[in-house]
Amino acid sequence: MHAFQQVMAPTVATPEEEFRDFAYIVSHDLSGPVRTIVGFSQLLAEKLDQLPTDEDRLHLELILESGQKLNEMIQGLLVFSRLNTVPRAPELIDLEITLARVHMELQALIDATRAQLTYPRMPEILADNNRMFSLFYFLIENAIKFRRKDTPPDIRIFVAERPEEWEFCVSDNGIGIDPMFYDDVFRPLRKLHTDDAYPGVGMGLTLARKIVLQHGGNIRLEASPSGGTAVIFTLSKAGPVKS
Repeated sequence: MHAFQQVMAPTVATPEEEFRDFAYIVSHDLSGPVRTIVGFSQLLAEKLDQLPTDEDRLHLELILESGQKLNEMIQGLLVFSRLNTVPRAPELIDLEITLARVHMELQALIDATRAQLTYPRMPEILADNNRMFSLFYFLIENAIKFRRKDTPPDIRIFVAERPEEWEFCVSDNGIGIDPMFYDDVFRPLRKLHTDDAYPGVGMGLTLARKIVLQHGGNIRLEASPSGGTAVIFTLSKAGPVKS
């Protein structure tokens, strides 16, 4: 397995810039679902003394969908917050076992989409075990989610050893990402597609980037050989960086 080119980090904002950007997106994106929930709830409240109609059922569906999206966004923000506040516990872990756990957790989705997941013998690394699980979970789930229609996902993981770090690549045959958005997709709650096309709140790559940076590495995107996306990242052999 040949080593990949030197990984270059996407443009990294300062903590103040990241928080300002984060606060703006949260206030903007959370306001939409909340307005929908409140507005349609008021409409239904005015008609409580009437029999349900098809329009009422549609209103209820919209309330439910908005509530579910709001909950997903909040859960993503909670995970993002924990990555900044919960102490990390580095230990020597076997990534082979970690990936087996991820595979098991995603088994239902893998079966439903007829996805193929292949990877070589994974190394032992010094890292936070739970965050390594989350890192590979986010990347593999994304690779399955953003698949092409009528094409089963083909996800391949590669690893290369360097003197001071491990380099990984999670490559898929999905819909790909326009290079002009390679930096943008790492920001919190940034989505390139509508909910109808690809449900989600746009936190997967944000969380993955946070974990990689905490482990002394860098992360970037490339087009994969199959036309999808290749997520390339490094992890320091020294383990997580000190806060």
